Amino acid sequence: MRYFPIIALYLLLVSGICVNSSAAENNAVSTYSTLVQAYHDIYGFSGTVKVVEGNGADFEKCYGLANRSFRIPNTVETRISVNSISKTFTATAVLILVEEGAIDIQAAVGRYLPSLTASWKDKITVHHLLTHTSGLPRESGVQAHEALTFEQQITNYINTLPLLFSPGEQYEYSNAGITLLGAIIENVTKDSYANVITSQIITPLGLKNTGVYQSRNIVMNQAEPYRFTRHGIESAQRSKHWGDNAGGALYSTPSDLHRYVSALKNNKLLSEAFTALLFKPHIQSGSNDYEGYAWSIKQAGDDTLYFAAGSGYGTKSVMIQSADTDRFIAITSNWGNTPVLKMLGDLYMLSVGQSVTPPNNKTLAHPKDYAKQTGQYYFDAEAVRVHLGMEDPVITLQSFEGKLFLNDELLSEKDTGVLGLTYTEEFQISFKEDTMRIVINGNVLEGKRR
Repeated sequence: MRYFPIIALYLLLVSGICVNSSAAENNAVSTYSTLVQAYHDIYGFSGTVKVVEGNGADFEKCYGLANRSFRIPNTVETRISVNSISKTFTATAVLILVEEGAIDIQAAVGRYLPSLTASWKDKITVHHLLTHTSGLPRESGVQAHEALTFEQQITNYINTLPLLFSPGEQYEYSNAGITLLGAIIENVTKDSYANVITSQIITPLGLKNTGVYQSRNIVMNQAEPYRFTRHGIESAQRSKHWGDNAGGALYSTPSDLHRYVSALKNNKLLSEAFTALLFKPHIQSGSNDYEGYAWSIKQAGDDTLYFAAGSGYGTKSVMIQSADTDRFIAITSNWGNTPVLKMLGDLYMLSVGQSVTPPNNKTLAHPKDYAKQTGQYYFDAEAVRVHLGMEDPVITLQSFEGKLFLNDELLSEKDTGVLGLTYTEEFQISFKEDTMRIVINGNVLEGKRR
C-alpha cells in the first residue's frame, strides 16, 4: 500500500543469524542484539546491522536469508544494493574531479554535456545537482526494464523535462539531476562511471564487497531482493532500472560503508576543505534538516549526524555517522518491507545510552480469528486513489507465517473485531458479512469481497 510507510514484514522460515563482533559480548552488544532480534521476529528483518560506538563495543550481526529458494543465510559479507546511498559515492567522485580542476562546481551543466539541449542547460550548475536544488523533477521517466546509457537517458527523457522552480530556489530531491552528474563524470574523464567509482574510491579503500552494477551482470555473493505484496512474497529487481545509474547502482555491506565513511572523515579521499563541502549544510530541507552534497545533515540533541539512505523494490539501506565522534550505524536489508528508519532510530538511542522498548507481538492480530474474512475486497477506484494513494482498487486480507496483513501491511488488533496498522491509530478496519470497512482520517471506504 502506497499511502503508508512500508513496514509490514515477513517472519523468516529459518533464523540464519551470524555474528562478527570486534569485542567480547557485553551489555551494550547484548542490548543491540535483543533489539534487532525483535525486529527480525516481529517484522522479519533480513540483512546486516553494524554499530560502531568508538569505545570497543562494536556490534555486527546478520539475519535471515540471502536466497530463500535455496535457504542460503545472509553473512556479514553478503552484498546488498544500497540504492540511493550510491549518490554519496557519485558526489565524492565529482568532488575529486573538482579538486583536480577537471570540473568547475559553479559551472553550468551544459558546459560538460554536449547532448543536453534543454532550455535550462545554462541555468543549472553542478552545485545545484549536488544539493538537489536544480528544479528538475524527482524522476526522469526511465522505466525499470530499460538499460539505457547516461547519454540515452538525457536524449530520450531528460532533455524534455520542465523545471519545477528556478535553480537554487529550494530543495527538491531529484534522481534526474544525479543522472546528469553521472554523465558529467563520464564526459570529463572519458571513462565509464563504474570504472571511475572503482578506481577512485572502491579500490584505493579496499572495499572488497562494494561494486557498481552494470546492466544485468552477475554479482557473486549477492543477496536476492524480496518484498511482500498482496500476492505474497516476490523476488524483486535489484535496482530501479537496468541502465547507467549514478543515483542507485552500487552494492555494499555495512563494514565496507563504515570503511568508506571513515575514509571521508579522515580526508583520505579528499582534502579537508573539499571534504567539508560534502557535509556543509548548503540548504535547509526540513525544520531541523539540511542538505550537503548527497548527504543529509540532521541534529539529534547536541549530536550532528550525517545521514544517507536508499530504498529499492526489494532492498533498503541506511547509515549515519556522527560529525564529532566515531559513532556509526548502518543497516542493509534484502527485504523491501523493512522498517529501517525506525530500527535505525532505536539503535541510535541505544548507542547514546537511552532506553528503547523492542517491538513485541502482543498486539498483533491472529489470523485464525479472521479466517472467515481473508480474501480480496473490491473498492471504488477513485476513493482508493484519493485516500490511500493506490492505483489498484483490490485490497487483500491475507495471513502469512502466523501474521495477518492488509496487502503488505502488518496488522494489529486495536479492539475486538477492529484491525489497524502497527504504527498508527489513524487507520481502522472492521467487517460486516462480506464487506470490509476502512476508516482513515474520518473518511470511510467500503469494499465487497467477491
